[in-house]
Amino acid sequence: MTIESSVASVNSPIEEVFEKLTQASTYERLMPEEASFRIIDESHFSFKLGSMPVIPLKMERQTPHHQVVLAANGGNVPFELHANLSTSEEQTKLQLVFEGDINPMMQMMVKKPLTQFLEALIGNSQKL
Repeated sequence: MTIESSVASVNSPIEEVFEKLTQASTYERLMPEEASFRIIDESHFSFKLGSMPVIPLKMERQTPHHQVVLAANGGNVPFELHANLSTSEEQTKLQLVFEGDINPMMQMMVKKPLTQFLEALIGNSQKL
């Protein structure tokens, strides 16, 4: 299952946005206000939204100035969250992509909340 967020424009150079996205502490600023957030170390963090279980994430891999990939760190559903970067004049374009191995029945239940979550994260990208 793949879900793509809308594309946001961030008024910072691509190198600066990339550097921030490689730090676990940055994701606290992107989270919705109601999220409970915990930094484990600079490459691991977890968060919880509402009645969802705690979701632990780790920095999986990076392609300098183009992509940061976070992966589920345990749990029943393997997934990755990709932060894709590109540059346009003086701005950085940012898009988030969720890729998970979710069965079709679960997909129907989680597609809308996941889409809303990605849009909340991308909506907070100006805080980078």
